Amino acid sequence: MLRSPDLIRCVLFDAVGTLIYPHPSVASVYQSAGVALGCDLPIETIRTRFREALTLYSVSADLRSDETMERERWRKIVTHVFAESEQPDAILDQLWRHFAQEKSWSVYQDALPTLEALSPRYRIGLASNFDQRLRTVAGHWPSLADALLFVSSEVGWAKPSPKFFSLVAQVLQLQPHQILLLGDDPRNDYHGAIAAGYQSLFLSRDGESPSDIEASATIASLTDVVKRLS
Repeated sequence: MLRSPDLIRCVLFDAVGTLIYPHPSVASVYQSAGVALGCDLPIETIRTRFREALTLYSVSADLRSDETMERERWRKIVTHVFAESEQPDAILDQLWRHFAQEKSWSVYQDALPTLEALSPRYRIGLASNFDQRLRTVAGHWPSLADALLFVSSEVGWAKPSPKFFSLVAQVLQLQPHQILLLGDDPRNDYHGAIAAGYQSLFLSRDGESPSDIEASATIASLTDVVKRLS
């Protein structure tokens, strides 16, 4: 449930998992890159190792972020996944280029209609723990290209750092409670935003919600946001 929907002036969306998703899947792209460079791993092994790597190599402990740090983080992730490879840096280069292309991503069916419905009434933006490649990717769709873009590697801090949210509010020249953030990550998007004074809704496309997020703060589709703000 939104605290003060009438006060909202800007709606921010997380990017990956909220508006866009990789297509083909991350695991299949990793497998193809490995095969091309002499490291043929079963796709289940890749999925398991990728999940492990995301846990092992999350953003820095103090949540600082920049382009160099992001590239290094992904180097560690790729090296973990392709532990047997003698060319992890070459695999990283191929994957880095792949995910910088707009054709490697798709938008969720509810994303663009939601942006189009909200844009006449609110400032629209993306707030993402991505890197500068998101500018190219988002620029492929006019509704995203027109949005304000806040990328952690450019802001200097990653969600859920209070500094990320504070700097975004400063750029928007809004009070935190005038900003609504929508995302699919409980820690980074929902709890981080709420702690910073934002209004927030948690997106759960599979209908499951963590026990520490109230059902009234959970939406199953982005189109639900339009209804909440009507």
